[in-house]
Amino acid sequence: MEPSEILRLMERARVEIFEKGAPSVVILEVELQQDAFEPEPESADPGGRRKPGAEPRPPVRSEGSGFVVRKNGVVVTNLHVVAQARRIVVRFLDGRRLEGRLAGSDERTDVAVVQVDAIDLPVLEFADSDVANVGQFVCAIGVPFGQEWSFTSGMLSGKGRTRLLAPTSPVPLYEDYLQTDAVINPGHSGGPLLDSQGRVLGMNTLITRMDRGLAFAVPSNLLQQTIAQILESGRVSRPWLGIRAETLGETAALRERLGGAGAGAVVLAVEADGPAFRTDLRPADVIQSVDGKAVTTALELQRELFERKAGQLVRLVVWRQGSRKAVTIQLAELPEAPRPVFEAERSARPASGPHERFGLTLHELKGRGLRVDTVVEGSVAARGELQAQDLITEVENRPVRSAAECVAAIRSALGRGGSGGALLQVERQGKRIFVLLKAS
Repeated sequence: MEPSEILRLMERARVEIFEKGAPSVVILEVELQQDAFEPEPESADPGGRRKPGAEPRPPVRSEGSGFVVRKNGVVVTNLHVVAQARRIVVRFLDGRRLEGRLAGSDERTDVAVVQVDAIDLPVLEFADSDVANVGQFVCAIGVPFGQEWSFTSGMLSGKGRTRLLAPTSPVPLYEDYLQTDAVINPGHSGGPLLDSQGRVLGMNTLITRMDRGLAFAVPSNLLQQTIAQILESGRVSRPWLGIRAETLGETAALRERLGGAGAGAVVLAVEADGPAFRTDLRPADVIQSVDGKAVTTALELQRELFERKAGQLVRLVVWRQGSRKAVTIQLAELPEAPRPVFEAERSARPASGPHERFGLTLHELKGRGLRVDTVVEGSVAARGELQAQDLITEVENRPVRSAAECVAAIRSALGRGGSGGALLQVERQGKRIFVLLKAS
């Protein structure tokens, strides 16, 4: 086959994907909520009231992408596209403009479902994102920078991408993204990421700095689960273990300290009053299986929990200090509201003087442990990310009841040398976490 013929076949394939997908892709024209009569400085009197005859402020509008997932007018998009919308107009390739209403959403995956009154709409077929291969052809359709029904292509650059937003998010996020190098710009959000057969492999949702050439999409399987729950009840219910975890090996210090576990998901924090808080699961435990099925990463743990429902019992096998033990936890429903904040008691014995070597001032709380009152910048405590108001309950898995006992236990652990450091069990704002102090 001549090279020119190969190029023509590739060209024709792209054209066919666009012709198949574009009729199902929509543009969402969103009018945002605001105080329509919020006064401008020149139209307000000193009391902030609108002067007679002042004109209302023009509505704020934005655009985003979406696509049809049910023939009866169900459209999916990103929540951030339609959040705070007071009016949504859904525009189709054939010129139709239909009023849309928000049917439900899920903040943790940034997914929203919009309903329009229509029948027999063109629908895109979903692909199985679990069997997608890195390196395969993908393409996107959307409205970047207002350029309607733009088509770009590239390849699937990665799967199972996590830790993109979760470390800075005030609520737990479910991050399991596809990565692509297809050109995706603001306005593509909510549009489909398609495979070579024109099937939905994901929904474009995260855009990094454009000069890096990276973009991300919610995988089709997670997207379908989310859509199904929203259509059934208007919301998404997820099982909740009540922990935050990361893959063992992602952090060098944890890899050195907990490397004997081999693989698994390290418990970083146990949320206040969550299901795990009422059990023996502890920060620095390494979860290695769920109901007998091995998990080697935090993402695998998340996926296993997604297969279950609130109220179910799960049996975790964890590695702790060189041995394995089983912990049974009853899953709860992930709460909507933030967890309550724990405040340490202040009626306690006076603070100890700052320990010059470790750089922290401790306050003894009767029967509770040691509250950290101050942390010296650049000290061992600061490098270990201890914070004021942290409550130290154990050092090297042994309870500490006095400042002298705590300091002695830290000194002993660091004095043993090696790269392990001193492992502290800590309560911080209602969560149980661990802190690893190292001499250097």
